[in-house]
Amino acid sequence: MRKLFAALLVVLFLAVNSYATVKVDVEAKLFQKGLQQFKIGSYSTALEYFIRALKPGSKYYKKALFMLAKTYYAIGKKLGNKQYLWQALNYLELYFIAVGNHKLPWDYYYLRAQIYESLSFYEQALALYRVAFLAAKTEQQRIETTIGIVRTAVWVRRPDIVDEYYILISTAKLTPQQEREVEFVRGLVLFSQGKYREALPYFFRLYKLYESYLIDNPEYYFLVAEDIYRLGNLNLAEQLFQRIVSLTRDPEVIRKAYLRLGDIELRRKNLKLAFVYYYTVISDYPNSQEAIVARLKIIPLLKNPVVKYRAMLSKDSAFKDPVKYVAQVLVNYRTTYVGIYALADLGYLVFNLGSPETVFKRLTWEVSLVFPEEVKYEQREFLRYLWTPYLLKLPYKKGCQLYRSNPRFFQELFGKRVLLKFASDLKACNMRRLRVELFKYMVSRWHDDASLLMMAEALFEDRDFRGALKVLKKVKNKNSCDYRRLLLKLALFIPVKGIEPSKFVKECPIKGLESTSLAIYYLSKSGNIESAFQKFREAQKELVRKYKKELVVRAAVDRLMESALEREDYAVLYKVASALLKAGVNDCVVGSYYTIAAVRLGLLNEASKEVKAIKGCVDSLSTLAKAVYDDSLLEEELRDGAVLSGVKKP
Repeated sequence: MRKLFAALLVVLFLAVNSYATVKVDVEAKLFQKGLQQFKIGSYSTALEYFIRALKPGSKYYKKALFMLAKTYYAIGKKLGNKQYLWQALNYLELYFIAVGNHKLPWDYYYLRAQIYESLSFYEQALALYRVAFLAAKTEQQRIETTIGIVRTAVWVRRPDIVDEYYILISTAKLTPQQEREVEFVRGLVLFSQGKYREALPYFFRLYKLYESYLIDNPEYYFLVAEDIYRLGNLNLAEQLFQRIVSLTRDPEVIRKAYLRLGDIELRRKNLKLAFVYYYTVISDYPNSQEAIVARLKIIPLLKNPVVKYRAMLSKDSAFKDPVKYVAQVLVNYRTTYVGIYALADLGYLVFNLGSPETVFKRLTWEVSLVFPEEVKYEQREFLRYLWTPYLLKLPYKKGCQLYRSNPRFFQELFGKRVLLKFASDLKACNMRRLRVELFKYMVSRWHDDASLLMMAEALFEDRDFRGALKVLKKVKNKNSCDYRRLLLKLALFIPVKGIEPSKFVKECPIKGLESTSLAIYYLSKSGNIESAFQKFREAQKELVRKYKKELVVRAAVDRLMESALEREDYAVLYKVASALLKAGVNDCVVGSYYTIAAVRLGLLNEASKEVKAIKGCVDSLSTLAKAVYDDSLLEEELRDGAVLSGVKKP
């Protein structure tokens, strides 16, 4: 009996162990099948196997949790569906709990960083990648992590981190998968720096050799097409955006590709087809952010009768009352991505209305709220497209008002033509400081002689002669007539070496009042009073009119009067000073010259009138004029006394 019972126990023990072995084998097979399906990209089937292998207490429990997170991440990445990414993060949290107090492996930090990156939480992703770098045990893990660090560092604009880690992958031995990723990162680094042409070889090689990698990473595919678009190759860019629409499944990327296809047709001036692409976004994804942008892009196209007809057929409220729609979007989305597009439309509508004061003030207020560094490339492009024609024609007072509301906005978002228009407006508004700052920005942005010369001219007009000379020294082409002309003007006020007026006039003939003024100045300085006065008479009306406004004119006329006084040519001095007085120029300098000339010419009655006008002047010239006048009175009294005493006048 005992033997029988023992035999039964042995059989029962073997049965239990056999069952346990079978159970373990089933879980192992389920997990291995899941891995196989994951490797071939059959993620839905892989999910089924991993979920079936997810048994609490099983040694595959933690592994199944991790692979579920990894699979959901792969699905979310490919489809661009954030719901799957959040599900991946949930399973990763369960994995973290299951691991407990044990040390977390490199894979955990790396996958978590990948999920955060795909959710656009780049700061958090970068921090986790750097933790993963410290947790890496193999060279391949370090390479994978470094690629992630460099990529996210580009997203968060941390060039210091890019430089620190980039060198680690530039010389590393890479697997084929890593080679594709590094190829993209190399292009991405250059793209982020605005070096689109330098980025193209990396991006284009990726497209030609590894398009499947781009299809699995639609946002990367979009950047490749975007780089080509920004280089102006519209045909190739169109081809790639069409492939993105056809081959990828990320709805956000597809919407952005449709918008870019519309932009391409807009640049080709094919407004009808541009409308078709924009409206595709509205009809297929009506509640998306891109649909709002598409509506805002269509509104300026309503000036085209065909576009307006098609838009009205849609019965979309945005096209029935564009002003109301733009205002609503601006109020509700001011601080979001679509806010800049609404601002662009607001400006377009205001300019089209002739910029009435009330709505124009609202526009300047809206502009004042924008931080230009937050405005993306495509937004800047739309703003320039809509506003540039109007800004170039805007009355100067409104130009000053608009520019003053946010100088950096216009400096960073618009091109040289618009900035030169603003510089002209600021000059007319006498806003010298803003004008000089604008030219300083232009010099830093373009580093060209033209910008340097304009800045030096602005400093000259602001009477900062030494500052203007300092800027002029940076001009490369010192043989240009513009450079030499400005140098010649500066020499009117401060010592400048190497000035040869006669050579300049011969080699760089200039016309107009400035030319006449320079000629008067240098002829007077050389003692040729007759020739200088002749040129003054030829342009007398314009010279006296601009005497107070133009520095060069004033310097030339003052020099003519000074030289006439030095050479005792009182007739010339009297005629020049009289012309200025008649034109309403009655300051200490002109009044003093006139008084001296009148006294010397024996016109004491005229001198007596003007000496009263300079009575309050305390400069040396006025003091001299009053002394000359007093001396003439004394001489007159002496003569009168001599006559009364019987002494003959000499």
